[in-house]
Amino acid sequence: MDKGIICGVITPHTPRMGIEAKAPDFVRGVIAGSRELGRELLDMKPDAIVLTSSHWVATFNWYATCQPVHQGVCVADEAPDLIPGIPYKYAGHPALAAAIIDTVKKTGAPIFANESPHFTWDYGSLVPLQYLDPAARVPVVLLPTCISAELDECARVGSSVHAAAASLGLRVILAASCSFSHKLVRGPDVWPSKERIERDRQFIQLLTEGAIDTAVRDLPDYAKFSVVEVGGRNIATVLGGLAGRKEKWHGRQFGPYGQSSASGNTSVAVWAH
Repeated sequence: MDKGIICGVITPHTPRMGIEAKAPDFVRGVIAGSRELGRELLDMKPDAIVLTSSHWVATFNWYATCQPVHQGVCVADEAPDLIPGIPYKYAGHPALAAAIIDTVKKTGAPIFANESPHFTWDYGSLVPLQYLDPAARVPVVLLPTCISAELDECARVGSSVHAAAASLGLRVILAASCSFSHKLVRGPDVWPSKERIERDRQFIQLLTEGAIDTAVRDLPDYAKFSVVEVGGRNIATVLGGLAGRKEKWHGRQFGPYGQSSASGNTSVAVWAH
């Protein structure tokens, strides 16, 4: 597997991870897992990271960021006390973004170029990347969560990312920035329910075993039971980039499973044998 999506990733972004020096103890293991995952990903020598964030929400249409440089200051609009402003600068990959747009259009899903010079990143995009690639060495294309898209459409978009990257001869990591269980409550150190923790564990095990087709079939019921963030749309996008391919997959969890306001968070990556 030399070209296309070489690895699928699910990785968290709780705003309590945003500024490591201020992070509470209960997310420090999760942060360490994100850093460890980042080292593994960089060793794969990817040409780009395509990241779909659950906090860049698009209502009807998909978008791909086409800016040659992503630069700005990220503020968590829902929690400016936790992330009041983090500067960032990452290279973009306009050619990959354009290829993704062309390929997704062929599936019938509505998608457009995001070329706005005023666009700034949501914290769901920045928080994972500052741990996965802290030196900003890998170009980035962002995709939103399209809340009008069902899981099947999200999967087709993920498959289109693979096709677009392969057509350009690029090695790409497709990452979902989201939690697993996401039935939030007030109280930063509250865990998900025991039943949702167990259901998360079962789904994570499918990923680490490389059982992608089984995970695709399980996702609708799992997402409903565990109240997965944005209905599992980001996860469906990543699975769509891996499903139906000839590779034999295997996966690994990086760092512990940790809580944040009753969400379940850990980093998982799946790549080919």
